[in-house]
Amino acid sequence: MKILRRYFLKEFFRFFTICLLSVSAILVIAEFFDKFDEFYTNKAPVYLVVQYLLLQVPRSILIASPIASLLSILFTIGMAAKWKETLAIRASGGSLKRFFSYFLALGIIISLCALVFGETLAPIATSRASWVRNTQILKNESRITFREGMLWLKGLDGSLIRIRDFVEDKNRILKVSIFEFSPSFELTRRIEAAEAEWIDGKWELKNAIVFDFENDTVTAHDSFTFFGLEEPNIFREEMKKTGEMNFKELYHYYKRLERAGFKNNRYVVELYGKLAQPLVNFVMIMFGIALALNSRWGGGIRAAGLGLVVIIVYLMVFAVSISLGNTGTLPPALAPWISPAIFCITGSYMFLKIRE
Repeated sequence: MKILRRYFLKEFFRFFTICLLSVSAILVIAEFFDKFDEFYTNKAPVYLVVQYLLLQVPRSILIASPIASLLSILFTIGMAAKWKETLAIRASGGSLKRFFSYFLALGIIISLCALVFGETLAPIATSRASWVRNTQILKNESRITFREGMLWLKGLDGSLIRIRDFVEDKNRILKVSIFEFSPSFELTRRIEAAEAEWIDGKWELKNAIVFDFENDTVTAHDSFTFFGLEEPNIFREEMKKTGEMNFKELYHYYKRLERAGFKNNRYVVELYGKLAQPLVNFVMIMFGIALALNSRWGGGIRAAGLGLVVIIVYLMVFAVSISLGNTGTLPPALAPWISPAIFCITGSYMFLKIRE
């Protein structure tokens, strides 16, 4: 049995490598055609296009790994069933459940690797790819500097602006400090505001205090209009996206917004999705084992077709649960776990029903 188990593991890793590389390549090619107009319009050098696409590979691998896990186990067991190897295990008195339980342990290992990969290399590479696209290909100058947990940028009027956070869905910025200087770079005025909101094409500072150093006065304003800051899109373009943050970074960002009184369900869904997504590798392997051993579809194209159907159903359930989580119909922390839980429960039931 040990020799046969090593043979199956070898076959699984062979199929897994092929599937992982193939699906990842498809995702990278799709990204290339999606951004082709930008590359062509901006006459991007080939080396920059290649660099951008290579930086998309870690993210693509992370997305492709559950698909590769499912297809690999279906191919492995499907081919074994086709050549009557599973029948030989039964005939020798072996238990199929016990024999293939080693793949469940393998699924846990792959899930842990995906978790570490998703918290380290993938967000760094995705963030770097975004920088290459914005600054090197689109030739957009970086207007925001991130320093000591704050955002720094130059205002339209030449002032220096410090911002703590940007609330994307509300078009608000929190904890604003504005420093205005004379031509000789002497500080002439400082404005401190608890927050600012984009209203009718301008920023309205709330609970603002203006320190006028030229006239030596201090005035307080419930609302103060400021025209020196660009529209909210500057933050959407240059701030880190959720896919460019690891769990810790996104958690701290969400908590800062929550303490300021702003809650965004999408951030909670994305946060717990970073934990749920790696687990899908284990779920797909378990579901694939149960499905392959309870069907007579065999390997090859039939296994691929069966895997494609499962993937489509999973993505449909996932999309619905995420949408319900974003709108608050489902608890946002629960939404990313719905589809893995459904497939895990279904796979467990089917696994127990495997005929010995």
